[in-house]
Amino acid sequence: MIRKFNRTFIRRRWLDFRNGHSIYLAFFLAFINFILITYNFAIKQLPFGIGSHLNLPIFVLIFFLIYVPGSIMIGYWHRKHQYSVENETLIRENWVWAWISQYQIRLIKGKTTQKEDEFVINYLNEILKRTNKHELVGDDDVTPFPTDELIKDITQAPKKEKLDDMPK
Repeated sequence: MIRKFNRTFIRRRWLDFRNGHSIYLAFFLAFINFILITYNFAIKQLPFGIGSHLNLPIFVLIFFLIYVPGSIMIGYWHRKHQYSVENETLIRENWVWAWISQYQIRLIKGKTTQKEDEFVINYLNEILKRTNKHELVGDDDVTPFPTDELIKDITQAPKKEKLDDMPK
């Protein structure tokens, strides 16, 4: 069976490419480049012949002994102090999280309809199926994945009148 190349497939491959490139490959190359530039422009230029005695393998060893622990300490500080700020900023822009949270509050208050309950359950089940988490999906029949228009209708006007008119 030939896989259909749709827009989502291409966008996901583009995301995979960018992540593989920027997180791993470009980082590795930039790090090697950083070490070589530092050695050639800083260490070799030291006065009194120090640079000529400090060859590249010794410099790389000393560099790693100083730079890696320093980077770890800065990364630890970042994780302990900055992640909460970054995550809060990202959550403020995440409409899916807001929609699911709003639904949960309405569910606790007993203000959801049967169709809305089914819609949210099916929406989440489809996410679990697409991410190969089949063991977490219940045995219920799952309706087709909801369209963007239907999600927009539910998030903008979660009134009973609107939900009763949902396409099946």
